[in-house]
Amino acid sequence: MAQVYPSISQAIGVVLHLEGTTPPLSELRAHVGSHLKSQPRLTHYLRGRGLKARWHHDPAPDLNHRVREQRLPSGTQHIDTALTGLVAHPLPAEGPPWDIWLLAGYAPERYSICLRAHHSTQDGLGLIGTLTALFGSAPAPVKHPALRVGVGAYLSTVRDMLTASASNNVWNDAERPLTGRRDITWADVPTQRLRNTATARGGDTNDGFLAALSGALRTWAAQSWPKGAARPLPAIKMINLRRAEEHDRPGNYFTFASAPLPCHEPTAEGRLDHVIAATRTTKDPARHKAMRSVMDLVPARAFHALATRLTTLDRASISTSYVAIHRPLRYKQDPVTRLQPFTWLPRHQPASIVACSYNGTTSVCFVTDAGLPGLDRLPWLFRDAVGALPRSDDDPQAGIRAEQLPHAGVTLPVPAAARDTAAVVDFDFIKGILVHQGNLPAESITRQATKEEAGIDSLAVTELSMILEERLGVVITEHELAKPTTMEELVSLVAQRASSSPCRESPQ
Repeated sequence: MAQVYPSISQAIGVVLHLEGTTPPLSELRAHVGSHLKSQPRLTHYLRGRGLKARWHHDPAPDLNHRVREQRLPSGTQHIDTALTGLVAHPLPAEGPPWDIWLLAGYAPERYSICLRAHHSTQDGLGLIGTLTALFGSAPAPVKHPALRVGVGAYLSTVRDMLTASASNNVWNDAERPLTGRRDITWADVPTQRLRNTATARGGDTNDGFLAALSGALRTWAAQSWPKGAARPLPAIKMINLRRAEEHDRPGNYFTFASAPLPCHEPTAEGRLDHVIAATRTTKDPARHKAMRSVMDLVPARAFHALATRLTTLDRASISTSYVAIHRPLRYKQDPVTRLQPFTWLPRHQPASIVACSYNGTTSVCFVTDAGLPGLDRLPWLFRDAVGALPRSDDDPQAGIRAEQLPHAGVTLPVPAAARDTAAVVDFDFIKGILVHQGNLPAESITRQATKEEAGIDSLAVTELSMILEERLGVVITEHELAKPTTMEELVSLVAQRASSSPCRESPQ
């Protein structure tokens, strides 16, 4: 796609906002250079025409060209202006297509680092892997137990892929055609607001994000796009399929699944419940294995043809993606206080939206086609939709306006775990995870049951460990979760670790 449509930028990336004295550029180059041997994503690139392209290795890419500095005028408003320019700025044309920009001068004792990469060499999770390798500590990759996958999972996977590329005729309006010009905007909201509203109903932070996005698009369509009003809007969500041994490999290891946004639902509660029900199957480990098997078995040309269908006007969809980083990031001794992601927008697509949760804030990047009237207001509509989400009993009553968020003044990064995480970690919470995501029978999971009686095997333990880190930012290894012998002991362990998680995760 990059070769056929070279004018469409495929740069994705993230901006790290830090507190401290701006480092010398030579020091940052030396820091990046010290990681090149251990980071194949920074030393490999594709060379060749079309599907005949193959990986090439450049062990020493030119860091003078790839690690650069941009001095900004005084004033924090200049950050978004600079970032908008970097999104459109060409990546290095020779060798590995990535670079890092040091942005400084806009405020005393504050600076930013922008990491950019071409999507052909780094997908979203790959980019996060590079980010944590350079500026944090990546968790050890989790190896999942072998699963037996039934025929139904494979059939459902193929059906979902075909559904995602089916004709929908929502965006092909002859009077208001897509222009190919891109608008890029951001919105920041409290992660706890998304997480609490969703976990209270059996979902996760990503479900809260998609529900709020549905509410925002419902309002926009009613005001500006009659073809999409009062109907589900076609969308796809990206699903990571990397295996543990592939955690540091370059390239793309994800697939897409149909995830229509329930913009037809009139209430925020209805939209949230609809999203949680619709995304449940995509969290199933067996479905993930089926997705990966299908991706491995389908010839590259057929997979390319299927993906290309999504870039036709009749089949266009909104692309969504969500990632969470629970471990603190820093450069040297300077803490990263906020992350700001950005993404690309494929040809003939209305919008591509990526959310990233870190340090209690979820930053959402909206890349939209400028031909869609009013869609550049999506960040404001999204913030309003987050405010309209149903509140759980332990949800704080804090506002969600961006100026109220901890963008600056944070001495140490706080994990994404909620301040009162322990309040939501009880028997019903753990049981809900085991039943809905672990596919265990609800009747066997009682307070007095042993883990064997509850059916908690190694697979369920692995799933629980992953979901606790995703939902709450609480890192408990599978080995630790395997030690309790009863449900009560398991719940007690998780609650204790959740309540102490912010202290344990602090860099100090």
